[in-house]
Amino acid sequence: MHKCCIQTQTQQTTLTKSTAFSKKKKIRSNCNGNSNSNGNSNGIGGKSIMSNCHSNDGDDNHTDADATCPVAITDATRDHIKRRVRTAYDFFDQTLMQYKIAQLIFCFNGGKDCTVLLDLLMGYCAQRNIDSGQIPMLYIESDDSFEEIDDFVQHCVRRYKVKLIKYKDSLKVALTQMTHDMPLIKAVFVGSRNTDPYCDKLKAMQKTDSDWPDMMRLNPLLEWSYHDIWHYIHMYKVPYCSLYARGYTSIGYKSNTFPNPHLLCAECATAAAAAGAEAATPCYRPAWELADPTMERAGRHSSK
Repeated sequence: MHKCCIQTQTQQTTLTKSTAFSKKKKIRSNCNGNSNSNGNSNGIGGKSIMSNCHSNDGDDNHTDADATCPVAITDATRDHIKRRVRTAYDFFDQTLMQYKIAQLIFCFNGGKDCTVLLDLLMGYCAQRNIDSGQIPMLYIESDDSFEEIDDFVQHCVRRYKVKLIKYKDSLKVALTQMTHDMPLIKAVFVGSRNTDPYCDKLKAMQKTDSDWPDMMRLNPLLEWSYHDIWHYIHMYKVPYCSLYARGYTSIGYKSNTFPNPHLLCAECATAAAAAGAEAATPCYRPAWELADPTMERAGRHSSK
C-alpha cells in the first residue's frame, strides 16, 4: 500500500514498509562496487552511505566508516536540494502557526520518502529548540512486514529520540483508535509525493476524507521527485533501508514486493548463466541508480 492511503476511499488502508539500516547482515555485493569489504552495502550503517560527503552523527553500533559517496552531487543539484529543504522548513513554520506541537504526529513506514521527511522534521525541531520527543511517530505493524523495516523503525527511534506509537491493523483503524487514545492530535505528517498513486491532486495541507477520522494531512514532500529523495539522502548521510541497496525501489509487504526488474544486473545474469549457476541469486543495482523514475513501483504487485 502506498503512502496516500489517507487520501482516497478506494485504496487499501495499511502502510507501506521499508528500512535504512541492517542488523549487520551479509548483503550480496552489487556489481557497481557499492559494498565494502565487510560485505555490508553502503548505507547499511547507522551513519549511512556518505562518510566522505557530509559529517553527521548516528548510531555508533551501526557504523559503516569505509562507505563513500555512491553518486556525484553537482553544485546545481546541491543548490536545488537546499531550496527544497528551505521550502520544507517554511512549511513547518506554517504548520506551527496553525497547530500546537501537542496536536501533531508523524506517520512513519520506514520508506525512503518518510525517512527524508523524518530527517527534515527532526532537523527543523533541532533548529527551533523543539524536543524531538514532542512529535510522536505512528507506525503500523504487520505480520507481513520485512524484518529490515521493523529493525529500521527501532533504529530511527533511537537515532532521532522520538516516541513510538504502534498499532496493528489498517491505517484507517489505527487513526480511529489513535483519535480515541490521543484526542489532542489534529494533524499528521505524511511522506507522500505527487507522483505516488492517487496523490497527483493532493494539497500540502488537506483534510482526510469524510469517512476517515477528522484530521489534517500534512504533505511537505509533494513536489519532491524520486531522485530528489535520493540526492537528499546522499547529501546529508541519512540512514536508509538496507533493502534499497539491494534493488528495491518501492517497498510494501514481503508478499507483494520484490527487487525492481529494471535494476537487474545483466552482466551478473549473463556470467551466472555462462558458469551454469542457474540457481544463483540475482544481483541488482541500488535504488538510486533507477534511470526512469516512472518505474519506481515496478517491483510492487498491485493486488495487495
